[in-house]
Amino acid sequence: MEKEGMSSKYFFIALVIITAIASVFVALPFFTSIIAGTILAYIFYPSYKWMKKHIRSESLTAFITAVIIVLLVTVPAGFLIKDLTQDTRYMYLRAKQQIFSGEFIESRCYDEGFLCKGVNTINDWMRDEEIKGYLLGVLNDVLTFVTGKISGIIFSLPKIAIHLLVVLFTTYYMLKDGKLLIARIASVAPLKVHHQEEILKQFGDIIYAVIYGSLIVALIQGLLGAFGLWLFGIKNFIWWSIVMTFFALIPFIGTWVVWLPASMVLLVTGYLQNEPGLIWRGLGLFFYGLIIISSIDNILKPILVAERARVHPLLILVGVLGGLFVFGAVGILIGPIILAILQKLLEIYEREQKPHVKEIHLDILGKTNHIKSIKTKKVIK
Repeated sequence: MEKEGMSSKYFFIALVIITAIASVFVALPFFTSIIAGTILAYIFYPSYKWMKKHIRSESLTAFITAVIIVLLVTVPAGFLIKDLTQDTRYMYLRAKQQIFSGEFIESRCYDEGFLCKGVNTINDWMRDEEIKGYLLGVLNDVLTFVTGKISGIIFSLPKIAIHLLVVLFTTYYMLKDGKLLIARIASVAPLKVHHQEEILKQFGDIIYAVIYGSLIVALIQGLLGAFGLWLFGIKNFIWWSIVMTFFALIPFIGTWVVWLPASMVLLVTGYLQNEPGLIWRGLGLFFYGLIIISSIDNILKPILVAERARVHPLLILVGVLGGLFVFGAVGILIGPIILAILQKLLEIYEREQKPHVKEIHLDILGKTNHIKSIKTKKVIK
């Protein structure tokens, strides 16, 4: 009878493992969409709670919140893709025109200074047919890559629509039944209650840090950058502001990789063409970037994040870049979350093992001291 009970238990465990593995394979194509929906539900849960006070119905409130979230993501993305397509075409035609004309700077520079000589040398190189052919080849490769990506997005619209639907429903059910789901997972998870609470807190803190400490600050820097680039006459400012937003997410790099070269180009062009207006625009963009765009990071992060979620910059760097490569755009959030939870699990393990580790260290130390004392006695003899 006992043997039969054990067989039944092992069969049940095997069945659970098999169905769990099968479920993973079923959900795997929508993994990023499910994670994205879960994270969005967590971020917008305070808004959901506020709306629920006025609407009363949980289902209706969750549905309205989920639809608003999806619209907030998809509508701006559609406009950005449209603007990026137009900007890419303009930049391609402009670069092609400059390559054919052989002029890196649109007018020759007749000053005897080092800067003029350098620009004229580059212009002379660009008149070489072999260099022209190479540059045109590179330009065509870049255009093919960009148009391929844009075409891929257009042809993938049905697939994107399905993923958005999964995000919508995941967000809806996580808002409505998220607490119940967490409670059920916690009840079967083989972890102590205080460990579960620590992991959930780390999950919340890393989302808070990435969203408020990185993503929102990067978006604000991107908007300020777009305004500055437009104000000082930089063409394709929308495209460059998106690039600026991306670099703002990466620690140790930041927005200067866009505004600094842009200001230098204005200054150099103004000097070579003897146009004070361009020089003043270059200086204006330089100081605007230095004082407004870059310093906003140091002002906003302490206000938004405060002491709640101090995350190591290396964790954010590896998490953001690795997450982007593995999971795509949503990896900006998923990457740091995975690394932060791993860090917390290692901390819990270290803390739980500390008594054992201390005993080992003391044992090793005792043996070492014992060996030293024996050697000392031998030397004395």
